[in-house]
Amino acid sequence: MADTVLNTTVFDGAKKLITHYNVVSDGTGGTTTIVDVSALNSNNGKTCKTVRLNKVSFNVSVTAPADAIRMVWGGSDVVFQTLAGEMEYDYSSFGGLKNTEATGFTGDVNVVLPACTSGDTGTIVCEWIKVYES
Repeated sequence: MADTVLNTTVFDGAKKLITHYNVVSDGTGGTTTIVDVSALNSNNGKTCKTVRLNKVSFNVSVTAPADAIRMVWGGSDVVFQTLAGEMEYDYSSFGGLKNTEATGFTGDVNVVLPACTSGDTGTIVCEWIKVYES
């Protein structure tokens, strides 16, 4: 058996992207790419290079605090947000959390649910700002 995952792009506009992710764990954990920049719509012929996290709302119910969901910049495996409980973060006042572009970065964003307890759940809704190649 595997985690039950719903991963949806709700809106993919010229400047904004909204994603919705939901997981019910079977206890094995896993990684899901929630933003694949190569699949995003272009803007005036420009390709999306990466995204910035503008806002995030989440409800994560895990048995152990160590099982919190982690948001990771793809390719670099840099954790930039840890999610547990129910909360919202708004980073719009300073333009959103920027990708660190560490070695190996792809521009994608992954959600990691570590090995956890069967029945642990998480829902994450994100608003992203799209950043394009120059």
